[in-house]
Amino acid sequence: MMRPETPADYAAVERLTREAFWNVYRPGCVEHYLLHRLRDSAGYLSQLHMLAIVGDDIVGSIVYSRSRVEGQDGRAWDTLTFGPLSVVPTRQRQGIGSALVRHTLAMAYEAGERAVLIFGSPDYYGRFGFVPASRHGITLPDGGSLDAFMALPLYPGALDGVHGVFREDAAFGGIRDEAVDAYDEAFPPKVKMTLPGQIF
Repeated sequence: MMRPETPADYAAVERLTREAFWNVYRPGCVEHYLLHRLRDSAGYLSQLHMLAIVGDDIVGSIVYSRSRVEGQDGRAWDTLTFGPLSVVPTRQRQGIGSALVRHTLAMAYEAGERAVLIFGSPDYYGRFGFVPASRHGITLPDGGSLDAFMALPLYPGALDGVHGVFREDAAFGGIRDEAVDAYDEAFPPKVKMTLPGQIF
């Protein structure tokens, strides 16, 4: 079952997000703190923050926020970004994350949204139709691109003529380690570990 997040879920969803990302991309994680910041952001889309429920347990969460593409000619196009996408570790690789992505992409399409821009695994997100954003003439703020920076038009031609620089919600920027550590004190202690495959 899926349903929108409510304020009563905030603590549980942050705990889930912390568990899902702990020591994955860096020692510890920042994703639970990012979620906390996003909820207070003007770009946060609560109607697209969906939870996966099994029995009485929240086992997955996907968070959306507004983003945009800014052209050099002054034009701008509204887009969406999702993340963090979290699944409790004991339920990963069971299709829960994929179900959350498919469900919310359909919701975004029904709402008339143009496109979704994300950072993630090309192998994983390619199955949903995401391709490198550079194919659509969309770059990172420094003018470059990455295979992990991907775009999905939500209807045919949605990104025709769209080109420029990607701007995500301000909540994604300026996250300081000391702020994360301070926020983390409200959660049960966990050991930070440096592991192979971490990228930060």
